[in-house]
Amino acid sequence: MTPETLAQLGVLALVDSTSIGTLVIPVWLLMRRDAGRTTGKVAVYLGAVGVFYFIVGLLLLSGASGLGQMMGGGISTLLEVPAVQAVMIAAGAGMLLWSFKDSLKKPGTEPGAAGPQAAPGFAPNAAGGGDPQAGSARATAVLQRSQATERRWQHRIGKALDTRGGLLGLALLAGLLELPTMLPYLAAVGLVTSSGTGWTMSAGVLGLYCLVMLLPAAVLLTARGLLGRRLDGPLERLRAWLSKAAGEAVLWIVGIVGFLMLRAGLAGLFPGAAWNPFGG
Repeated sequence: MTPETLAQLGVLALVDSTSIGTLVIPVWLLMRRDAGRTTGKVAVYLGAVGVFYFIVGLLLLSGASGLGQMMGGGISTLLEVPAVQAVMIAAGAGMLLWSFKDSLKKPGTEPGAAGPQAAPGFAPNAAGGGDPQAGSARATAVLQRSQATERRWQHRIGKALDTRGGLLGLALLAGLLELPTMLPYLAAVGLVTSSGTGWTMSAGVLGLYCLVMLLPAAVLLTARGLLGRRLDGPLERLRAWLSKAAGEAVLWIVGIVGFLMLRAGLAGLFPGAAWNPFGG
């Protein structure tokens, strides 16, 4: 496994570390009034999330290895098929473009926009002037959805803390709900399987990936134990930032995974092209 592959895995693990299960819920747990008595439970929660991700990774790794054996070689055999590489290029480019969807919107394309001169976040009113309330209404709607999501999770957290083994169930629920959006983890498993390393090494790399993924939350947990209530201010600012950046995080994840797919496809299909920066 090359240093470049390890660096890509590190980036994906750090992206995965900002999900609701790996960072947002731990932050909410650490902000509770009784956080000083529940740091051990937070550690149990993080451990359960890490084990869940690791087991899912092993299952994906087994499936990829089985597919490679059916084809008479490793998973790299599948990735060398030109049709698969073409699909990777198309899908990666599409994902990368979609991740920039807000930046690529032309002024005036919003419903009711007057034209190129309309300011971002403003929608013209019936008289043709800018309506500053439109952007504010959208921001308010996003904030209300984030607050509703937080209230639901806070209710689940409260119930989990009141029951024996509740945090294990909470970790399992968070992991299951995140399965459809595990794009960074899927990309990481793909990198590991295509690297050609053996089963034991691949499993070890996945275990290390899970540890890096939990590192930010573990640092916050340690800081809470050392600083106590003095960490309330930074945690509150982090919570506010996470709520605000939740929508953008999905775009970042899709963009990173799309870039990796596009890069791998171009490197495989056009390795010697002068215009290809990934041709090696």
